[in-house]
Amino acid sequence: MSPREANVLLTRAALIDSRLRRDPEERAQMAIEWADVLASVPLELAIEAMREHYREQTRSIMPADIVALVADMPAAGHEHPVDAREWLGARGVDPVEFQARIEAGERPTRVLRELGSGMGS
Repeated sequence: MSPREANVLLTRAALIDSRLRRDPEERAQMAIEWADVLASVPLELAIEAMREHYREQTRSIMPADIVALVADMPAAGHEHPVDAREWLGARGVDPVEFQARIEAGERPTRVLRELGSGMGS
């Protein structure tokens, strides 16, 4: 995902979740960081993951949510599906512990930061 695509994703998410609304300069910086984390996630899949997230969650979406949701989507018709376990493992995060902590209600960014040597900060 490019920063431009991440900006599209963030803009659409902010229409659902006012906590993501930012001034244009801050949103541009957010888009750059989100694009870095979501580099291998196609925009279309990220948008669908965002929609799925807000169908079931009231907390703000984070890049780790998108990665996890995209990993659970059927890969048919998509050239570059994201393997969440592989993505987390490549960043030094134990996928089993990550999932357990998310299910316990912790924020994905906090879990990534604590388990992944400074990720999510």
